[in-house]
Amino acid sequence: MALPEIPSRWSSLSVRLALLIAGLLALSALVTTAYSASTAHRAASDNSQQAMQKALESTTLLVHQSNDQEQTFRSTALSDRAAQLKNIAQPIIETLNELNAEVEAGQLTKAQAQATAERVIRSVRYGNNDYFFAFDPAGLAVAHANPKFDGKNLIDVKDADGNFVIRQLIHLAQTKGSGYLQYKWPRLNATAASPGLSAMPSGGFSAPKLSYVYQFAPWDWTIGTGVYLDDIDATVAAMRAKDAESLSQSFANLNIADRGLIFVLDKGGKVAIAPSNRDLTALGTTQWGKKFEKIALSNAPTSDGPINHIDLTTNLSGDPESWQLDIASIPDRDWTLVTAIPDAEINAPGNALALKQAILSLLVLALGIGIGLLTSRRIVRPVEQLTAAARDLQDQRFDPTSLDEVAARTDEVGVLAQTFQRMGSDLVERERKLRDQVRKLTVMIDHDKVQEEASAITDTDYFKDLAQRAQEMRTRNTEAKI
Repeated sequence: MALPEIPSRWSSLSVRLALLIAGLLALSALVTTAYSASTAHRAASDNSQQAMQKALESTTLLVHQSNDQEQTFRSTALSDRAAQLKNIAQPIIETLNELNAEVEAGQLTKAQAQATAERVIRSVRYGNNDYFFAFDPAGLAVAHANPKFDGKNLIDVKDADGNFVIRQLIHLAQTKGSGYLQYKWPRLNATAASPGLSAMPSGGFSAPKLSYVYQFAPWDWTIGTGVYLDDIDATVAAMRAKDAESLSQSFANLNIADRGLIFVLDKGGKVAIAPSNRDLTALGTTQWGKKFEKIALSNAPTSDGPINHIDLTTNLSGDPESWQLDIASIPDRDWTLVTAIPDAEINAPGNALALKQAILSLLVLALGIGIGLLTSRRIVRPVEQLTAAARDLQDQRFDPTSLDEVAARTDEVGVLAQTFQRMGSDLVERERKLRDQVRKLTVMIDHDKVQEEASAITDTDYFKDLAQRAQEMRTRNTEAKI
């Protein structure tokens, strides 16, 4: 039986092994690259989100510290003002007590004493043009430094926040004897240009004020004085402006990504604090910016502490692209903190790693293919030699020494070659012996055939007659010689 034809180059065992190795390496490279890219993307996203959250937490902590400082300053300032007011009011109270003592002593009438007290109350000034006032239980201003209010019933007057201030002052003095009240009230000669003022329904302009009131029981008057707090508010505002400038610079120096940023929105959605090196005016002037502000506010937590994460396609860097946002709230300031990083930067480390992994995988693939070819060649070459030996054996050209190199191997292929050598040698020897036997048999067969053919000839009548004549001729010749 003839052996099959020699396989083509691409269907040879060595090529198939090389392709198998290449395929496995390619699959391994693909899986490794995909896994590395996925892991890198996930790690980069986690790191970015942690950086954003830490930035929010740090900023929130700074704002809380600033609020604490402001509250401490305000509380201390108010305590100082309250103590000052009580001390400032004491001489007026003593003056009223002296006038009332003179009335009780018969030195003055009550009307004379009250008239003197009204003149004193209207005339006293201290501090920043601060003054005293006196009201009767019905809310009539019996003595007031402001002519617009003096002698008028102010029981129904509200401040800029809608509070019945005079009612509250009289009630406080009547029920507790003395106390403090914060409200809004116009300064003397206040104008629209005065800083820190807001409109009053009663006219004029008001500023935050702290008053101390005392109930002068002998005349049933509520005596009071107050100082304006807009200087405290101005100081707090200056502190906040300084804090905002510091935060703006901190935001600029904060490194959460190349294009990542952190900024603050106020309760109206406008940018309150932006990084000093970034222009965010587009947030309040463009359609996409207003949409961004609306989305950010709608996703802001309702309390301090939680951080909400959203993905948003927006134009923070000019062109629309996907951004990751972390949003937190600071209720004390009515602020919404926003950190933003573009997805492209978050994915960049993963993409770079994936590219490096792909290049490395290609190099490993090329190296693997080369090694695979060499390895497959080493594995397949003995098989090819055995195949060639089998063909030589078929063509009666088998030389056992052609397998000496393969038979020297100590693996299974070497054992197979050694076995094939013995089998081939035995088969060649048997064929040689068989050919010798065939030749001998052929000779014997040819000799017997000659004899048979000779017998066939000699047994004919013609040959017998010819032989008899030849005998007769030999006999006559012999006799003639004799």
